[in-house]
Amino acid sequence: MDAHVEGKRMNPDYDVQTIRERYLKLCSANVYDSLALAGYHKNAMDTGIYPLTHSMKLAGPAFTVHYVKTPLRDEARRAKRLQMIKSFTPGCIQVRDTQGDMSCGQFGEISATAALAAGCAGALIDGCTRDSNCLIEMGFPTFCRGRNPVEAVGNILIYDYLVPVFVKGIDGKLVVSPGDFIFGDNDGVVVVPKELTVKILEDAERIAAREGKSRLEMAQGQDPMAVYKRHGAF
Repeated sequence: MDAHVEGKRMNPDYDVQTIRERYLKLCSANVYDSLALAGYHKNAMDTGIYPLTHSMKLAGPAFTVHYVKTPLRDEARRAKRLQMIKSFTPGCIQVRDTQGDMSCGQFGEISATAALAAGCAGALIDGCTRDSNCLIEMGFPTFCRGRNPVEAVGNILIYDYLVPVFVKGIDGKLVVSPGDFIFGDNDGVVVVPKELTVKILEDAERIAAREGKSRLEMAQGQDPMAVYKRHGAF
């Protein structure tokens, strides 16, 4: 179940909308636990990256964007940003690597409007947003580290897109490659290697089902040890 970049576009070989809908029924804990069972213990972003509202969720293949810090107003790079919009694929999640910059809002209302029209399903900004109220009113799933009214132009520029990028992970830098599956909720964000997108989903669904049975029986007052032995979930 690989995804590859072809002519600066992603082509996942699974039905993105179907997979997105199934992931959106889960929580980040289920997905992380599935990753951990597969040996991926560090594929989560560190504390501090959260949605603008608690109900927002991200689910979709990563459309990666690499930024560089610069005071230049480079029109060629601005044109690259506009060209990038044409490369969005339905259900993708923008992942913006800002190299730790928090000096400006690297994503805002106009960016979200264009992204939404092009089929993008959310944004993961390893930095700041601006126009936050507009993003909330739009209902566009946006995860970030902070808010900042300062415009990006003159502070930071898009250098390239659909290339591997680094974000802040729970154990230092975490690589996100184009097509890796991004899942996020109010607890944070996990990154599923693109080739494991469907396997991790199926395992996470089984974990969620076991937990659901355990939760129900615990609520009924059944013996916790007996419940755990039956379902292996507590």
